[in-house]
Amino acid sequence: MKKQRKKMSSSVKMLIGMVLGLAAGVIFGDKVAIIKPFGTLFINLLKMCMVPIIFVSITLSVAQVTDFKQFGRIGGKMFALFMFTTTCGAIIGSTLVKVIKPGTKFLGMASVGKITVTQTPSVSETLLAIVPTNPIKAMSNGDLLATIFFAIMLGVSLILIGEKKEPVVNFLGSLFEAVMQMVKICLKYAPIGVFALMADLAGTHGLKVLKPLAMFFTTEYLAMILQMFLVYGLLLYVFTKINIFKFLNRAKDVILISFTTASGSAAIPVELEQAESHFGIPNKIAGFGLTIGATVNQDGAALNIPICVMFVAQFNGFNLTPTQLFTIVLMAIIMSCGASGVPASATVFTLSILSSFGIPAEAFSLILASYIIIDVGLTVINVVSDVVCVLIATKLEGQLNEEVWKPGYNLKKAIENRKNKVIEKQAVNI
Repeated sequence: MKKQRKKMSSSVKMLIGMVLGLAAGVIFGDKVAIIKPFGTLFINLLKMCMVPIIFVSITLSVAQVTDFKQFGRIGGKMFALFMFTTTCGAIIGSTLVKVIKPGTKFLGMASVGKITVTQTPSVSETLLAIVPTNPIKAMSNGDLLATIFFAIMLGVSLILIGEKKEPVVNFLGSLFEAVMQMVKICLKYAPIGVFALMADLAGTHGLKVLKPLAMFFTTEYLAMILQMFLVYGLLLYVFTKINIFKFLNRAKDVILISFTTASGSAAIPVELEQAESHFGIPNKIAGFGLTIGATVNQDGAALNIPICVMFVAQFNGFNLTPTQLFTIVLMAIIMSCGASGVPASATVFTLSILSSFGIPAEAFSLILASYIIIDVGLTVINVVSDVVCVLIATKLEGQLNEEVWKPGYNLKKAIENRKNKVIEKQAVNI
């Protein structure tokens, strides 16, 4: 019997497309520009998905958040912590990319000075423009802030009408699944699109395109390290007196699974299984908090989106104004809440922001082709953030089992006791 061959993941295919495109560009030079339309087609396919994804995912995310009423204060504290860490991620990402300027390593090759950023209004005008006078027109024009505002308002309105919302929520759920399938179909073309875009870049500029990419990875992982040890470390110490290194040692199984699978969903069963024995979080709180966190708490996306957008802007020689930087951070925070379950969500959201500012997206193929390299790290950030926020909220409510964190706690014995309880429960059911 023949063994079934393991299918190659889309990330590996894109990475191969990047390498082959780089080789083709170096070998054939400017002549390879003839295949650039195949890359432009890929960018257009992703742009086609951006408004439906943003509108449906955010509306659905808001409309489905009803369990906070059931858990009262602790639910509110979790949500506040989720929003705080997400905001910190967006600020850290945008600050680092502004300081390090990874995209400027490409300056001298891009047409610097020939491109000007689309004129933007003042901060007050930007805030007023968030409220759309015509939501349909805002969506058709790709006005992201107005689309997001309308999606949030619709989601809140659906919550307020109670059970009557169910038909609309069910419709949005089906529409969300359909949009996800559309994105997956578009991503099947990704290796060809990445090959064409990379070949065109390498054909025009040679191997020099790799230098800004290396700086981009450095910026991303430095931002993740700061988020992990500065934000989560300080929060844990201030509110629970738990050392971040001790916490990470306890969370090593969760971290390993999220890193190897690049999926936060894959880590949820392990989080729930270890919540009580490893972290001291009661199961009834963990079942609610960790599940909600996996949906609305996407620190990795909030951190990643500003870096990607500003990297491509720097790559093309754009000088973003303070108002535009504020808008990018705001978009990253809001969009990250709707990122869960969306294939290549940060990719689509980044392209949508680039489009709204009139920034050419071709250079984004550099990131897209090798996205898996940072995606595994971003997934770890998301998962760790969920556990940290739920743990702190549990502590603030006085429901944390602090014995778990005291010296001398026998973790192995606690795991064995838990297994014995499960076996006893199964025996009773039989």
